[in-house]
Formats: sequence, C-alpha cells, structure tokens
Amino acid sequence: MKKLLVLLSAMGLALLGCAGTPQDSGEALDNALVSFTSNVQSSRWQEALEYVTPDEARQIGTSDGYEFLPEYQAAANRLPLSTLRKAGLSVDGSGRLVGIKAVMDETNERYKVSEEQAKVGTNLKQMEDDRIKRRLEEGQKILQEEEATAHQEQQVEVLTNRLTDDEKRKYGSTGELLAPEAIHDEPGFAEQRYNGDYEKP
Repeated sequence: MKKLLVLLSAMGLALLGCAGTPQDSGEALDNALVSFTSNVQSSRWQEALEYVTPDEARQIGTSDGYEFLPEYQAAANRLPLSTLRKAGLSVDGSGRLVGIKAVMDETNERYKVSEEQAKVGTNLKQMEDDRIKRRLEEGQKILQEEEATAHQEQQVEVLTNRLTDDEKRKYGSTGELLAPEAIHDEPGFAEQRYNGDYEKP
C-alpha cells in the first residue's frame, strides 16, 4: 500500500511539474501559434486572447478582454505564422503562448523606425521650397531695410553753402565762386584786372 501511495505521489508531482513548466517546442506550441494566427487574421480578437497567458492578455487587450489594443492589433496583423515560429515563443501548461507581447512590441518598434526611414527623402521638395521661401523673405527684408535707410538719409540731408574738399578740388577755392558784385568790392581787384586782362594806357 505504501508503494502505491509513493507511486501515486510521484505521478502527481510529475504532472504538476509538467503543468507549470513551459514547453519550448512541439505540437502544443504549433497548435497555439496556428490558432492564434488564424483568429487574428479573422479579427476574432477575443478568441486570439485565449491563446495568450492571462498576464500578457491583460497587457495587450482592452479592459473588457474582448479585443486587442489598436497598436497590438496592427502588430499581430503584421506577424505571419512563419515569423512567429522563429520568434522563440513557448507555451505554458495550458497551451497558451508565452512571450507574444515582447514579439509584438519589437515588431511595433521596428515598424516605427522603418516608417520614419521611409519618410526620409520624400519631403525633399517641401524642404527645398521652404528654403527658397526663407531666402526670398530674407532678401525682401534686406531690400526694405535698405530702402528705409535711403529714405531716411534723403530726409536728413542738410544743404550748406560750404564746399566739401572734393568740391574745392574740382571747382577751386571759395573765392573763385563768389558772386561778381562781391568780387568788385574786394580790395586789389582793379590791380588784378589791370595786371591780368588790360594793357596799360
């Protein structure tokens, strides 16, 4: 009787051990993967969640447990069965997938990166147009500033009867530019005329 009890206890422990340890491969894993994938492809999200461990199902599913969260729906649809078979997943004692959330997270991240890379170069035309627009705006701003400066210089120009150095070199001394009546009144004018233009009588 003792031997029978020991044998039954050993079998019970063996069964409990098998139920709690994940199976890395085999028919149970393949059945879970096929069922999960077919339910995803048919948009039967609640049924697909039944092939995921309860802990992961809570993380990837909605609060009511009827659907995947939108980002996980997209990830699951992007994962073909062949990829899932190579993902290194396992099943628990109830035949539910272990590690499916991590695979979907990785897929989402990879898709996000590739989507951003795909955008590189597509907006070159827009970038070039923006650059040209900025250059035109800068040019217009410079022209407006120059026009405003020229207008201000014209307004503040002061007229004077003094000759500049350039004008003195060009036209001679200021005495040569005096009015005729002012010249006649200057002392020595007659002598200059006499010595210059008139002969002695």
